Amino acid sequence: MIRIGFILTFTAVHVVGSALLPEGARPGFLLSSHLATKLLAAAGALAAYATMRPHDYMRRFWAPLGLSYLLLALSEDSVAVALCPGNVAAGSLLGALALISGNLLGVVASAVLALTYRRAGLATPLGWRGATAYLLAVLLSVGLVFANLRHDVGEALAGGGAPSFASAVSYACDALTFVLLVPVLRYTLRLGRSKLSAPWWAFAASGTGWLLFSALERLQISGSPLPSEALRTLATLLAGLSGLLQIDLVLEARRQSAGARTAA
Repeated sequence: MIRIGFILTFTAVHVVGSALLPEGARPGFLLSSHLATKLLAAAGALAAYATMRPHDYMRRFWAPLGLSYLLLALSEDSVAVALCPGNVAAGSLLGALALISGNLLGVVASAVLALTYRRAGLATPLGWRGATAYLLAVLLSVGLVFANLRHDVGEALAGGGAPSFASAVSYACDALTFVLLVPVLRYTLRLGRSKLSAPWWAFAASGTGWLLFSALERLQISGSPLPSEALRTLATLLAGLSGLLQIDLVLEARRQSAGARTAA
């Protein structure tokens, strides 16, 4: 509950600051907030990776997820340009490449997770329900990002350069990640509200949040960026929370194992 409270508080501060700060102070505040959330997400995922042992099934999922958020932090325009002093074009290209790489790594992480479920024998047989779930996920994800994806592809083809192409890739990756959540959600639904399901509920909520963010980023409600900013913050912090919840499970399992050995 404390962690959820932190996420909601951080999101509220971010949204209120975005709305009320003077125009001149807003860019710096937004940059700091975006960097903080992405670095927290990266820290949560990489900490989960470091906590797990090489033979643990889910370990290979956390590394690309953590690296994904590090690259997304690098993709912030001000950060990328600062790393290329005196060359704005190079900074813009660096940011675009970081955005593309970060989003692709996020897809890789989700694909690794889905394959890990299958290799661990945790995957639910596809059947007609599974096929329907995949079909609905594809239709929903494509429907939500299509307008923004088409806009950015058009800009890229019209000479918009690397930033437009990178933005289009990010929309496509958010849609693909959502589709890859299907096996995660099917398994998580079987677990219900048990402790074992907590990291995956958080990760699924993060992926859903990113998809909704992609839908609202340009289709802003009443011209306001606040809904998309709230979704961006929630999605990022939920990814970090999923890592912390995974750590809780690993440490609890180790305590129980040590207790059992002591009792024996």
